[in-house]
This record gives sequence, structure tokens and C-alpha cells, in this order.
Amino acid sequence: MKVYLSHPIPDSIAIDRVLAALAEYAPRDIEIIPEITSADLVIFNINGRHDQFTRKINDLTNRGKAYAVIQYVLRGSRNTSTADWLPLWNKAKLVFSYYDLKALCKEDGISPDFNFYHAPLGVDPVFKETPSAKKYIIATSGNGYLTESARECILAANAVNKPVFHIGPAITDRSGVDFSQGINDSELAKKYSACQFVSGLRRCEGFELPVIEGLMCGARPICFDRPHYRKWFNEWAIFIKEESRPQVIDSLIKVFQTDPKPVSATEKNAVKKIFNWETIIKRFWSLCV
Repeated sequence: MKVYLSHPIPDSIAIDRVLAALAEYAPRDIEIIPEITSADLVIFNINGRHDQFTRKINDLTNRGKAYAVIQYVLRGSRNTSTADWLPLWNKAKLVFSYYDLKALCKEDGISPDFNFYHAPLGVDPVFKETPSAKKYIIATSGNGYLTESARECILAANAVNKPVFHIGPAITDRSGVDFSQGINDSELAKKYSACQFVSGLRRCEGFELPVIEGLMCGARPICFDRPHYRKWFNEWAIFIKEESRPQVIDSLIKVFQTDPKPVSATEKNAVKKIFNWETIIKRFWSLCV
């Protein structure tokens, strides 16, 4: 079977990691191809953009081709209701998400009837702790200053006079912030190892791969207290309320004023088992083809 992997955001590190895992753990009879026209199956990585994906999928199905969906964004999109997405999900061979889409359908008063795989994303083995002084108070991430609460983390870090490491482009000219500037994953693991905390503070919804990457490198995650973060990170993260930006800064300052509990070998072993790319992706393929 020939499979095409769609990539809606060329500069998304998270989706790059998913696509790499899909290719690495594909069955032997699956051929990943570079163009869509001759594909038997297309896997859509959906990050919102409901109307755009509806057009693409309708065109695909009109040509008799099959598709699967990986849903990264729902409540954070312009189309927040599961009712809008249900027609796309119902026709898919498989829908994969770290959100419990069937539970969200029921919240919206809808009876779901689609092939659903509820699973997390994985962590690559390159992310392991190296002996390092904890130079940074927290690792933040993202291409913007606000969506993933990088601003709040930076201002809270300034309040306790500690530097921040940011994974992504230079998003501010404030002092006390170092940026990754496209470093490779081995260097990124060293930077995580130099952080006391790692941020999983995307508002509204998210999974946030840095949570488990940083955790494997000895950084304690901080997440908003929402069901989708509790579902996957409940045993390991520090949770704060998703409140106004000034209130989040105050909450972070309180967290930063106490040294985090060191990440234990037992915790790392549990994370390796639960967030194992091979297990997650092989199950995906078995349900999809």
C-alpha cells in the first residue's frame, strides 16, 4: 500500500517527529511516498483549518482514495464543536488523537460512531539526562510569545532572577532568555538537562512534547490543570490553574521559589514505557490498514 503523509506546518517540530515515527514503524508492505496523486491512503495531520481540510478530503474521496486523520487541534480551532468535524471523522479509516474525541462528542450532545485511537505522542530515545548544572529555571517553547505562555514564564523567571531556555526562534528581546536557534536533538537534550522545569502551558488544549522530552532529561513539567494534561501527565507534572496572565505569572513565581522534586529513574522508566513511539505507532498501523 502506498501512503502519503500530509504536513500542514512545514516548521512544526512536533509533526516532524510524528511523521518520522510513522515512517520508521510502518509495516513492510507500506510504502511512504512523496506525492499524493498515486497514494492509496493519505494521513492528514489536522491542526484546525476545518474548511481547508474538508475541501482536500472531499476531493480525495471523490477520487476513490482512503484517508486517516491525526487530530492535533479541536477546541482551539475556529470550529470548536465536534459536530463540525464529525463528517470528516466518520469517513476516515482511523482517527488518532491524544484528546478523548468520543468523550468530547458526548459533551457536545453527539453520539460518536467513528474508528478512534486514543493515544499519546511519543518521546525519542535521544532525550536522556546528562549531568549538568541547572542553569535555567525553565524551558519554554513555541513560535510565539503568548500561546504557550512563554511570556508568563519569562516574566516569572525575571522576578526570581533566573534565566530561561526557549525552544524556538527569538520571540522577545528581554534579557535572560537563551534561544535554541535550530540546535540538534542531542544538544537540545543537554539544554533540557540544564533546566529545573519544563513548560507545558499551552492555553485551551495541547499535548506539548517538551513535557516528556524535558522530563526524560530531568526537568519537572509544569502544566495547566486541564483534563487533557491530567490524562497523560498526572503522575509527573506540577499543575497550576489556567487563569489570567498576571495570575499565571504569580503562580509560576511561587513554583519557582521552591526547588522541584528530582525526576527519579522510576518515573523515567514509566515515561519510556507509556510514551514509546514503537508501541504507539505500530498500534496505529494495525488499526488503520
